[in-house]
Amino acid sequence: MNSERIRPDDAEQVNEGRRLVSIVIPVYNEGANIRMAYDALCEVVKLRKRYDIEFIFTDNHSEDSTFERLAEIAIQDPRVKVLRFNRNYGFHRSLMTGYRLARGDAVVQFDCDLQDPPNLILQFLDLWERGHDVVVGIRYHRQETIS
Repeated sequence: MNSERIRPDDAEQVNEGRRLVSIVIPVYNEGANIRMAYDALCEVVKLRKRYDIEFIFTDNHSEDSTFERLAEIAIQDPRVKVLRFNRNYGFHRSLMTGYRLARGDAVVQFDCDLQDPPNLILQFLDLWERGHDVVVGIRYHRQETIS
């Protein structure tokens, strides 16, 4: 599986004594959503300054401007890592790759389409801090379009 990578795993050092949270965001043709999702995630993580954060975007060989937009963000923000597959391997492989690249003490999965509120991440982290190994959100409704 060939891929392109922006930022090696050891690109930045984590502050000593702080826990690292990895946020894994698999993407495919999300060019229109990238900036909004990134900005929303940044706003949420600002509320928890006790963590170091890494954002891991896995681009499943998008055919739009997704990778270019992610590359721009990664250049500006050292917390952002981007991996782009050489072809479309599917959502699950994209997600699993993000988990494998994650260095965090905790890993949070987030969908780029913003249909799940980013502030739920704070609730997940609170539960994790209380000792839960796995925290799962249950989605009761999801808005989908028919193609």
